[in-house]
Amino acid sequence: MQEITEFNSKLTKQRRNSTILVGILLTCGFSASIPMFSDSIKHTETLYCNVKSSCRGADIKRGVSYLVDKERRNQLFDNSIKVLKILPPEDEKAVLWGVASSLFLLSAYGISKALTDHQEKAVHSQFKMLKIRALENDLIEQTHIDLFGFTKSNQAEITKQVIARQTSETIQAMKSDGELQLDHLNGTLQGELSLKQHQLQLSELDKETAKNQLETAEIKRKLDKLSGTSKTEDTTKTTPNEQLKQSLINALKSHENSWLWYLVESFTPIIIHGKAGSYKSYTAAAIALLKHYLIDAKIESIADIDYDQNKNDAWKFLVPLEPNIYGQGIDWESYNDGYIAAIERSKHRTLKDNPIVSIWDELTNAKGKFDNAPNIVPFVIATPRKRNEHCILISHNLTQDCLGGCSGISEPIKTQTYRLNLKTTPQAKPLFKGILEGLVDADGNELEQHPVTLPDWLRPEKIYQHFNGKPIDFDS
Repeated sequence: MQEITEFNSKLTKQRRNSTILVGILLTCGFSASIPMFSDSIKHTETLYCNVKSSCRGADIKRGVSYLVDKERRNQLFDNSIKVLKILPPEDEKAVLWGVASSLFLLSAYGISKALTDHQEKAVHSQFKMLKIRALENDLIEQTHIDLFGFTKSNQAEITKQVIARQTSETIQAMKSDGELQLDHLNGTLQGELSLKQHQLQLSELDKETAKNQLETAEIKRKLDKLSGTSKTEDTTKTTPNEQLKQSLINALKSHENSWLWYLVESFTPIIIHGKAGSYKSYTAAAIALLKHYLIDAKIESIADIDYDQNKNDAWKFLVPLEPNIYGQGIDWESYNDGYIAAIERSKHRTLKDNPIVSIWDELTNAKGKFDNAPNIVPFVIATPRKRNEHCILISHNLTQDCLGGCSGISEPIKTQTYRLNLKTTPQAKPLFKGILEGLVDADGNELEQHPVTLPDWLRPEKIYQHFNGKPIDFDS
């Protein structure tokens, strides 16, 4: 309370001093402005009368000279009056007094506002300090209460144990020889029962171990089947992880002329486009996971302004791989940072470096949001092989406006990318099929409008589970 009283006294003293100073400045300001209200003080005046009047008393008129001179340009007016006298201004410095008045008034305002802001900050700071001290006092008090309760609880427990022990010793001393012998037999039976229970638990553990071994053997059998190995083949040289890889590669190659495998192994940029709900981001995540598991590609970055919404959905199984995140929280400046980082790493990466994957989502809305938006697609298309970077771009449409606003690269987009257009139902549900452009035949001719379907195992969660204890059964 003493601290609050001193603080209030300090604020009161500041307000009193400020009020006096502001009052003085206001008085000076208003006083200095008085000359500005009288024309005779500021301007030269002309005394004149009508030539037909007596030019005495009330017939004499007074006017500001420059206004009278302006009227005298009218010949009729000039012929009708007679100038009697020119009166100089009473104070030639009246304008300066007006300026000084303004300065005094502005100073009063500035001092008043400065004091208000200062005291507001001081009050907030004081409240914060008082709150912190109150919390500290509560914490200290709670600690003392907990310590007292803990001590009391321990003392009660020790007392109970002492009483129980003394009671047991008293009862034991009061027993006859027959009762002691009966207790001995009872203890022996209890010991044998405990031993039997322990043996039963060991038996149950052996049973669980055998069951686990059987399940392991069954999984290995399935792996052998998936990887196409025969019973007589020596599998000791192939690790389970390699068998999982091979089974998945075989499935990719056997699905619709291997178009999925081409997308996975190639560093050719992939543009996934389609309406909302067409499974674009999930498909990008599935392809990125395949690249990670099958060609050991590191998930380098995800640029997505809707990352907060997608991190627990489309990107759920990519987040644990610790990619760099750009654009989080609808931050286009951060999205631009992702482009700058890509430019920087391209300066030193070569084909000999391990492959990396970068994902660029929400390009549909990137146009005009930051200066480098039109440069993303040209950068992605330019020599991805030299930097061994696998890029996946996601947009609602394949127009250049929906690809960040790039221009003049229609032909490179057609010749140097895979373009996967995914389809939806009228209810905006994924059909898991679409059109793939960019595939070529054995002679290198592009297969335009190539219809494709996404297999039911091409899901991020199933690919993740395939390498984490739940292999995909491609025969089912």
